[in-house]
Order: sequence, then structure tokens, then C-alpha cells
Amino acid sequence: MRKLLAFLHVSADGYFAGRDGDLSWTRHEQDPEYKQFADENARRDSVLVFGRFTYQMMASWWPSPLALEREPVMAPRMNAATKVVFSRSLPEATWNNTMLVKDNAIDEMRTLKQQPGPDLVILGSGSLVRQLGEAGLVNEFQLLITPVALGAGRTLFEGLAKKIELAHVSTRTFQNGKVLLIYKPQSS
Repeated sequence: MRKLLAFLHVSADGYFAGRDGDLSWTRHEQDPEYKQFADENARRDSVLVFGRFTYQMMASWWPSPLALEREPVMAPRMNAATKVVFSRSLPEATWNNTMLVKDNAIDEMRTLKQQPGPDLVILGSGSLVRQLGEAGLVNEFQLLITPVALGAGRTLFEGLAKKIELAHVSTRTFQNGKVLLIYKPQSS
């Protein structure tokens, strides 16, 4: 069975999105170690999973000439990757290799996890992470803590109806101050 991983930037004070959905704080000075980590992640074979908001943001950035110039390793991989976007309101998915799913995200993810293929990785998409995490479908939470305090915004598990117990797997600290925390649900 495929695994479902969730990778999210989180501020030091616990927000995955700032006021009015601001994500500019996630861009932080990239030291060589962090850059290597990001490029290695881009090289892994996986299916990228998004909610509507994150999908639209990513689809407007990665195919751009500026993205190709600034991220010569990551941009081609992001554009070529198989992608799934969950949205009831998005009329169509226009980014290369994207499947639009308008049905129940939980049922569809159960189906996707049963199919053969590479692991599925949610990038951002906090509401989707909460829904799928609460349903017990996320196998690993990868939280990249950025050394910034926002004071307000949206917390990752905002609206969670039941507690998700997590077991610590590993911690990695980068020279730029970011800290990667990896957790697995206790039941996985």
C-alpha cells in the first residue's frame, strides 16, 4: 500500500499560514545543506497532492520562467510530477499531469493509497492535511519549522474534531535555522 506523507511549513508560533493566507514567510535564506535537502526531495518519485488554494499558488509559480531560473532542479520536477488536486470549486486543472478530484477527499484518498505507484505527498494544503489526518490516512507528518513568529494566522489542525496522537521519528536542524520534525500517527 502506498504511503501518504504531509509536508508543511510551520512558523515557530504554530501557524501554517499567516494573516490573510500569507505564505511569504516560508521563503527563508537557503543554506547549502537546506538547498541540497530540498533538491533531493524534488528528485524523489512521488505523486504530489494539493488542496485548491495551494494548487493554484503552485500552478502559477512552478511553470514560470522565474521559477525555472531560480530553481533549476526543482522546477522541472514539480512541473513533470503527477499531481492530484482536491477541490469542489476548481473548474479545471491546467497544470501538467494533474488529476482534479471533486468527490469525497477521504474516500478518494483511500482508493489512491490502494493503487500501485509511488508514495503520495501533500504539500501545504492545511485543510486537506487536517481532514486526511483525522481520517487516519496520513502516514507521516513532516513539519518544517521556520524561525519566525507570525502572531496570527491558521494553525495546522484548526477545527480538528478528535485528537491525533503522534510519535516522534526524527529531527533535523539546518544552518538557516529551520528545523524538520517528523512524526507518525501512533496508530500507523
